[in-house]
Amino acid sequence: MNSPFVHLRTHSEFSVVDGIARIPDLLRRAVESQQPAMALTDLANFFGLIKFYKSARKNGVKPIAGADLWIENESDRDKPSRALVLVMNNQGYLDLCDLLTRAWLENQFKGRGKLNVNGWLGSRT
Repeated sequence: MNSPFVHLRTHSEFSVVDGIARIPDLLRRAVESQQPAMALTDLANFFGLIKFYKSARKNGVKPIAGADLWIENESDRDKPSRALVLVMNNQGYLDLCDLLTRAWLENQFKGRGKLNVNGWLGSRT
């Protein structure tokens, strides 16, 4: 039996800088290729998540929420790292919302909301 393929790193038009795919087109292709699930992991935002979630459910594709995050490089702020984060449950969604909000409000640099891993993740309540 073949294992189904599932995209776990997908950027849509809501990634602005590096994504142009529209959500209906992504899901149409997922259905055509019989993918049981798909993750939307736009760059440092959840702008398309509700549209994606509703459309995926409507089309019989399990929606997986996530984001591609900028991680601050303390030795060179011009060269951040990126990390993919997927949400497992409602608490994970709330935690990722909090991290994204903090990145944009507290640590924006050159148009990027970056996570300060040393300063934030160790001090979460």
